[in-house]
Amino acid sequence: MNSDNLLDYFNAVCEFRQLHPVLNCMPLRTNDPEIISVKDALNELKENLQQQYKEINNIPFTVEVSRGIMNLPNVLYACILPPGQLVRNGIYTAICFDILGRGALVGCVESKVTSKGLKTVQRKKDSGLLSIDVDGGSERTKYNNVFVNPEEFYYPMHDIARFNQHIKESMKLSLSFLEV
Repeated sequence: MNSDNLLDYFNAVCEFRQLHPVLNCMPLRTNDPEIISVKDALNELKENLQQQYKEINNIPFTVEVSRGIMNLPNVLYACILPPGQLVRNGIYTAICFDILGRGALVGCVESKVTSKGLKTVQRKKDSGLLSIDVDGGSERTKYNNVFVNPEEFYYPMHDIARFNQHIKESMKLSLSFLEV
């Protein structure tokens, strides 16, 4: 697995979001030809993450990326899931991309839809601005405050060593909460 590819796909998702920032009342339809590039980048990111992070301590992990049904989600993501965990109901490692393409927030998270009661970091208390913002348009898609160990990674990312280290730490942390 080539880590340079992981960097390329990370940066490609950020570049897409810079060209297509999240704007109220301006959703991108999932059948819009303009989103083919980000769908491809997310799928390649998924493949690379699956190869690089397929297991920790002989426990297998899977990867899910954002798709959308009618509209492209405001917050694009890749989630590295321990066994039995789902994006809508679980504890896992998430890479959530900033709504303006400035980078991504990475760490161990609990599902926004089904809280697990973890002690999470309150990154956003009101309408204040964050350097990396991963809040979507509805209460169900506000992800800034679901991270246990959030770390910001900025576009363009050149050095993948800290990124890889934080993902591995976050995967181990998710397992510790699950006592797998």
